[in-house]
Amino acid sequence: MMTRIVSLFTFATLAASAFAQDDLKASADRGKMMYLQTCMACHQMTGAGVPAAFPPLTKSEYVSADKRRLVAIVLKGIIGAITIEGKVYATGMPQPDLTFPQLKDDKNIADVLNYVRTNFGNEATDAITPDFVAAVRKEFADRKTQWTEPELKAFPPAK
Repeated sequence: MMTRIVSLFTFATLAASAFAQDDLKASADRGKMMYLQTCMACHQMTGAGVPAAFPPLTKSEYVSADKRRLVAIVLKGIIGAITIEGKVYATGMPQPDLTFPQLKDDKNIADVLNYVRTNFGNEATDAITPDFVAAVRKEFADRKTQWTEPELKAFPPAK
């Protein structure tokens, strides 16, 4: 009986993991078109950005580390310069949903971020969900300004 319970638990865990991977892939596949419509002009087709202007989405702690911070960046934008791998990128990022109304939709943000986090050499295995985006949006709803680099470096932990 115990072996059967363990087997069922193992199967359920593997099934959930496979389901999560399928969800991540499907979301990232949808996110590619969103990336082409909203992000590519600055971050380029390859995600490499534009030297001294727009930062790369490759080899960036802002993409691969704290996904809550990444969502917050997309929700509020960045003002001022930002440094990635010792290189300064002078152009900030306006609040994206003001420029691209399709980014007012939490599902679209989740999809485009899942695309970025699984491409350009990034290897995320956990999906950003629309519910997660909604929670971060609610958390920072009162914030009226874009993020600065010092704020992003000292990003507050979740409450």
